[in-house]
Amino acid sequence: MNDVTGANNTPNSERSVEDIRQDIAREKENISHTVEQIGSRFKSKMDWREQVSKNPYISLGVAASLGYLASRALMPRPTPLERLLHPIADEVRDTLQVLMPPRSGPGIIRLTLTGIATRIASNMLKDASKKVTNGVSEASAHSRRGSTTGMPSGYESY
Repeated sequence: MNDVTGANNTPNSERSVEDIRQDIAREKENISHTVEQIGSRFKSKMDWREQVSKNPYISLGVAASLGYLASRALMPRPTPLERLLHPIADEVRDTLQVLMPPRSGPGIIRLTLTGIATRIASNMLKDASKKVTNGVSEASAHSRRGSTTGMPSGYESY
């Protein structure tokens, strides 16, 4: 007795067309409601801003891992010939360094240029201070010549 029963627990043969339509409409509503729930869950799970705010440390780890993987993928790899020549070049460089005198560091050029610039700046300041002091002494001598009040000539006291 494989009797299939409907919502009213009556055999299918006795169900009316209207009952079947109502069951279909009810199931259609249930399915659409379920699809809407799945869609909203999917949107919330795929919203990266929400995921980052909920799990900041995991997001940081994922970002660092992706950055590392991207850098490894984009990094140029040496050819077999380059891999073979690097040890030879290192050995030649080490051998030549023994024969050559020690070189001064890269700071010697910067130090020399800084010394030259300092010397030029100090000479310019000395010249400017001499001009100022000579100009002041000439102006004061000129003002003392013609007046007892200390005013420059051309100005007369009333």
